[in-house]
Amino acid sequence: MSLVKTSNRLEFVNYLLKKRTTGDLETFARRNGLSKRAMTDFLRQMKEMGADIRYDRQRRSYYYGRNGEMTSCKFIEYGQALTREEANGVGKPEDLCFSERAVFVPCKDI
Repeated sequence: MSLVKTSNRLEFVNYLLKKRTTGDLETFARRNGLSKRAMTDFLRQMKEMGADIRYDRQRRSYYYGRNGEMTSCKFIEYGQALTREEANGVGKPEDLCFSERAVFVPCKDI
């Protein structure tokens, strides 16, 4: 799978999780053009990146257990301060800005 396709899928999955409108696993997978197994693997990978993904049996939907969202490299909880090592991995602080989607981006790209 291409990086662009994966990134777009991550953005869509993130959107559905924040809105709590994923549906059950079968529906969630179908909406993302994946098999149930592939969707399970995708969610597992998101969890490995720090996302607290849970399932609400009454609403039959997946959601984030903490207030936050996925970025392209890790889950960032709103209000979470980055460690010095994490900030160094993102880039020079003076060269970065926040986008409206809580993602670090170079200021020149805004």
